[in-house]
Amino acid sequence: MSELANRMGVEADFARRLSRLTSKQRRELREMLGDPPDIRNVSEADWNRWEEERRRELALILLAIILATLNQHAEELLPPGQQPSDETRTQAYRQALLRAQAIAADSARSSIQSAKEIVIASGELIRTGTAADIEGVLASALGPDRDAVTAATTTTLAQTEGTNATQLLLAAFALNLVTRWQTEKDGKVCPICRPLHGKAVDLWDVVLQNLPGPGGGRAIDEIIRNGGPPAHPNCRCYLLTKAEPTAIRNRVL
Repeated sequence: MSELANRMGVEADFARRLSRLTSKQRRELREMLGDPPDIRNVSEADWNRWEEERRRELALILLAIILATLNQHAEELLPPGQQPSDETRTQAYRQALLRAQAIAADSARSSIQSAKEIVIASGELIRTGTAADIEGVLASALGPDRDAVTAATTTTLAQTEGTNATQLLLAAFALNLVTRWQTEKDGKVCPICRPLHGKAVDLWDVVLQNLPGPGGGRAIDEIIRNGGPPAHPNCRCYLLTKAEPTAIRNRVL
């Protein structure tokens, strides 16, 4: 199972869709602050509404990415002329839906909570600063830079979810599947992910435990939670799953 086709295009579209929503929410926040601006004009209900809007948008995007990954991988690995049962396919799609909803809820909650904290911490600057100062705060709280990180990291996570969900479709075909970590193999690959390249699932923990500094421990927590990449924000890694003879698997584990 290879990387999702047109991964970078998918990520760019993700960022554009998220940016449109964020721009709307930033405009609403600016209006709610009032004149003179006061963060007390923004209620908890407003923050909750923005979180729910973000959750719904993310859930739709993530479900599309998970299913695209799942269907691509199934086509790559299923034996010629064979298809999973309708029941198995339904189970895989249900798992995809549940994971998309869960990831969307976590991401939306984290993003809006961070935005709220930035705005509250900048209350005095918003009250006394210039229009440019206020715009700077709002861009930090709800802006394109944060959206780009969310799109990159969450596209990676959705791709991992799609890869893992494919295992349900393939379980009945007795394939000796091996999943290996893949990096982009370029100069941007970080010190955490570089030693994971080409390693089967069995070795991820060992590799990360032997990294210097605290990065490996944090990455292990993320990888356990995700079932694979991302190991950190902006992670571009993916899982490569293919059928391998047992002898090869044992030799290059």
